[in-house]
Amino acid sequence: MSDRKEKRQQRLKEKLEAQTRQAEIQEIIEKILTNSQPPDVRTIVELLEEKYDITREESIPVLRKMELNTELVLEEPLPEEITLPKTAREYFLKKNYFSIEFWLSTSIIVLVLIFVLIDVTEGFFFYFRYVVVSFFMLVLSGWSLTSVIFPTLDENLRFLERVATAIGLSLLVVILDGVFLNYTFRFNPVSIGVSLIVISIICMTISILLRLKLGRDGFIIKKKEEVIEIVEK
Repeated sequence: MSDRKEKRQQRLKEKLEAQTRQAEIQEIIEKILTNSQPPDVRTIVELLEEKYDITREESIPVLRKMELNTELVLEEPLPEEITLPKTAREYFLKKNYFSIEFWLSTSIIVLVLIFVLIDVTEGFFFYFRYVVVSFFMLVLSGWSLTSVIFPTLDENLRFLERVATAIGLSLLVVILDGVFLNYTFRFNPVSIGVSLIVISIICMTISILLRLKLGRDGFIIKKKEEVIEIVEK
């Protein structure tokens, strides 16, 4: 009985020490938040390690507890808005997000067109074809449509949300395209591949025009009231 009692007391002592330690860490975290105003959790953890010798294993549970108790609000950082290009040269030739997106999409479309028209039955290119075509059908076809619906790149649609939207729209486009081909033209790999390529090119062209318009003028369609106000000024 004495051994069991000693173990119970030992566990209670360790629990009290852990609670005391967590309270000390929480006090330090609150001090850091007040004085330093760190931008993210990583900075807090690094400050605790460098200045107070508090390990990640000790600090992270305290941060999570503070979040659960609404003593600390953790928010996803807002991405900086990417400035839209104003000229075609800036869009296609300057090293930025838009030129990378355009040339990468164009390269994938060219590869898909080659793989659709040339039948490969074995070897490395047989498996490579499935990877490229699958990516095109499940992501790129919807990505181009997403760029038309959401041409700007800001916090309204973040990257992961854009990817999820692109995948959902890709499935929708593939299904509707398959139904259309089934009741009109002949439904086969060539027809569905070519039709999806045409849809993607049309969407890419529209998104480029919209982005250039937004980059130059700051709007796509201006309201009559705003036009009248500008003229009066």
